[in-house]
Amino acid sequence: DPLSTGSTRTLAQLSKKVNDRNMTRCVPVPGHAAVAHLSARPLTPVLGMLPTQDMQLLRCAELDSRLLVNVLGNLQPADLLQSVEGRLQAITTALPCQGVLLAGTALWVHVGGAPPSTLEVCLPGGRRSRVPYLVTRRGRLPHSDTTVINGVTCATIARAAVDIARLGPPTAAVQAIMTARDHGVTRVRLLLTLNHCRGAASRGCPRAQHIIESITFQQ
Repeated sequence: DPLSTGSTRTLAQLSKKVNDRNMTRCVPVPGHAAVAHLSARPLTPVLGMLPTQDMQLLRCAELDSRLLVNVLGNLQPADLLQSVEGRLQAITTALPCQGVLLAGTALWVHVGGAPPSTLEVCLPGGRRSRVPYLVTRRGRLPHSDTTVINGVTCATIARAAVDIARLGPPTAAVQAIMTARDHGVTRVRLLLTLNHCRGAASRGCPRAQHIIESITFQQ
């Protein structure tokens, strides 16, 4: 019967197409490979700035402000900035070369708060850098005005506050001295540190002394 023959051919063609599709979908995979793919992989905690590739996958407009903080152009996990070591690591990520951290940069490393907009550092020989956020200073701090944190030399809280009081904007100058006071630095220590500012570093000393003497310290 021609009609039944045509129907048989049509069914055979449809069956072949279905089989072809099934063959393309079902790819034999060795058992150990499948198990390895499905097995849980160890999680690696984020301990610093994420690579660009990871950031492109994880960016979320509603969560960025809660989870990440912009430190000198680099997005850092906010929880890591709760410690001195974490803040120092965020700064050294943006540091183009080895130097002594100064003023607002050093104070932020010690006490936290809003990240600095500039990276203030004393470079060997006073050399300059083309990095836009880097502010370099000449000179050498006395050993008593520096401390070493994880191999990076940083101005003490007292010296950082005094330098901001000497050269910073008026509001920031007062806030720096109050911050140092709130972290246990005495008026005497601040005045002694101010006395170390000699020569070119003496600019702004009268203003800094006035601020230190005007702020109330606990006896």
